[in-house]
Amino acid sequence: MADSPHKIVATDQNFMESVVEASSSRPVLVDFWAPWCGPCRTLMPMLERIADDYAGRFTLAKLNTDESPRVAGHLNIRSIPTVMLFRNGEVVDQFVGVQPEAAIRDMLDRHLDVPETPGVTPDLRAAAELQLERRDVAAAAAAIAELEASKPEHPALRSLRARLAFLETAVGQPDVPALRARLERDPADGAARHALAAHHALTGDYGTALTEWLELMRRDRKFGDDLARRSLLAAFDVLGEADELVLATRRRMASLLH
Repeated sequence: MADSPHKIVATDQNFMESVVEASSSRPVLVDFWAPWCGPCRTLMPMLERIADDYAGRFTLAKLNTDESPRVAGHLNIRSIPTVMLFRNGEVVDQFVGVQPEAAIRDMLDRHLDVPETPGVTPDLRAAAELQLERRDVAAAAAAIAELEASKPEHPALRSLRARLAFLETAVGQPDVPALRARLERDPADGAARHALAAHHALTGDYGTALTEWLELMRRDRKFGDDLARRSLLAAFDVLGEADELVLATRRRMASLLH
């Protein structure tokens, strides 16, 4: 595959950064292939041509399953070619085998944002992302509501809503040292533990956030109408079901629930 800003080689080592994390800013289409696979050789040039035509609206990643078996195994790749579209850290669409080029383009068009042009409403998802980064609750909520009104099936909505809920909690209790002090005095302080978890989630430290919500769930399932479990599920919407943290946390949740 020729070197290009929108064409990359994915491996076990770079998959999390180059595909999962990168898909939060631009969708990534991953082609799982192997040198011995005949249909893969048919599909590969078709995908490269489509990537060129879309001119950077998505990134095309090629992953050799012989050289990078860990990711292929983790994602349950059972036959090749398999193609998965990642967006906001999760698989939003996929197909197996060689498909007609028109069908592949239709799949992409269902998930890619329309490019901005003068006089056209800007990408509402990007606007919501920006306001979340700025920690502007009102503006983020408005952008998400507008996105939901215009595209109620948009694949990013669940993730955006989850992050907005974390932001609302963190803004409501902004003093992180004070929250830590409260927990030291009283480990059963569910409100402090939940708020601290939300702060960790907003900074991207989902490992700590999930641990705190699991602890809250262990201590008090009834707190906030099962708030710990609901927050864990919201975090899964942000991370995506393929994330290793999600898989591990689901196992720990199951042990608490049963």
